[in-house]
Amino acid sequence: MKKAGYTIGSLIILLICAFVFVLVPAMAGSGKQQEMPSFGSYNKKQIRYEQNSDMANFVSQYGQYYQNMGMNIDQSTYYYIYNYAFNSTVAKMAAEDTVKSAGYVVPKTAITRQLLPYFSDADGNYNSKLYKTTPESTITQMRNEVEASLISDRYNDDHFGSADGLFGLKASDAELDFLSSLDSEKRGFDMAAFPLTGYPDSEKVAFGKANASKFVKYDMSVISVEDEATAKKVMKRLDAEEITFADAVAEYSEKYYSSSEGKLVSNMAYQLENIIEDAGDFMLVGTLKTGEKSPVIKTKSGYSIFLADGESEAADFDSEEMVKTVYSYLNSYETSVIENYFIAEAKDFIAEAALEGFDAACEKHRIVKDIIAPFPLNYGNTAVAGTLNTNVPGLANAATNENFLSTAFTLKMNEVSEPMVLDNNILVIKYTTNGEASEEEATLPDVADFDRDCVSNAIMNSPKLVNNFTSTYFENFLN
Repeated sequence: MKKAGYTIGSLIILLICAFVFVLVPAMAGSGKQQEMPSFGSYNKKQIRYEQNSDMANFVSQYGQYYQNMGMNIDQSTYYYIYNYAFNSTVAKMAAEDTVKSAGYVVPKTAITRQLLPYFSDADGNYNSKLYKTTPESTITQMRNEVEASLISDRYNDDHFGSADGLFGLKASDAELDFLSSLDSEKRGFDMAAFPLTGYPDSEKVAFGKANASKFVKYDMSVISVEDEATAKKVMKRLDAEEITFADAVAEYSEKYYSSSEGKLVSNMAYQLENIIEDAGDFMLVGTLKTGEKSPVIKTKSGYSIFLADGESEAADFDSEEMVKTVYSYLNSYETSVIENYFIAEAKDFIAEAALEGFDAACEKHRIVKDIIAPFPLNYGNTAVAGTLNTNVPGLANAATNENFLSTAFTLKMNEVSEPMVLDNNILVIKYTTNGEASEEEATLPDVADFDRDCVSNAIMNSPKLVNNFTSTYFENFLN
């Protein structure tokens, strides 16, 4: 029989720790003494951080664990402690609801049996004096803790199995066969990666010159307001010379697109085009002469009036700063231009590999070949089977990329793939190795581990759960 989790001494430490963790964050927050705010609810039962509550107890346990590990309990650590405590509280409430709805009641004899070791002498004999000298409040708390532990044990044993194998969900032969088969085929590859970050400056300049109108720089001020009526009122006052443009900026502008002085911040043509709703209005604003102001213009945020403070300036593509601007534009708006450049290079690589071999193509294109160790088809790299080594540069998200996985497992032996876009790279792979899992790797994993993950995800995404943890913590507990 499993022994309860706390001794009398540890319960006292727990209470002290709970006191510390209850008071410190509360005082670091609002300092209010009324009812503590709710972090949410499960099945309409509120989850509050109050002394002797489940959440307070879990906070003290996690806090004690962090302290025992020698970790500094700072504001950042508090957040994780409270978050873990909230999740544990929800899991406990869900387990209790499930067990109780099944009609299970913890027998009093089971509680007594669990408590006996705490009131026994060194020889294991019951010591009535020890029991009688223990405060009633401590015994009551111990009984409550043991009862909660037995409810939790009942839930876990029934769902995930017990040490004696009598309880828990049973895996069917078909499920076990399927899990065993996941490692039956493993594939290894050679890989050539073309990082998009290697896009040459010469290509950036060439794109900029071919699209020079996008990089014209404007010298403008702008007044931005929320509604059209206000914008028209400002325009009327400007036309009547009742107010200067600079004063209108100070009095009316929300400064959506300007500095505090009203100067247009995003002043490249492509940026201005992205601000203005109508293409015709963009053309109108772009042709303003020095000293001219635009009519009221509908912009992405509110309504704006533009004033040309000076003449527009053509882009200087010999400038290092302008080359960086072009590259920033490409990454933000036209990544396909960069991708297509490297896809073309990758296709040249593939043609070279077909004639001279993969290694020779790597050498010619100055690529350091990566080796992908054999792995099975395992979407998401779940622990139920062997996994893809995502530490290989370029493969960080490969385990959840359907195109990469489907390509890898449909290639024929020694076949080279077409170029694939994956994150910030263009990849080419060659299927080189076919293997099976070793006897050690083929050991069937603990199905209960995956059942636990599924149950945890189901509980935390349950419609019974109202999760206000983040907002409640930052509004009330963050100093």
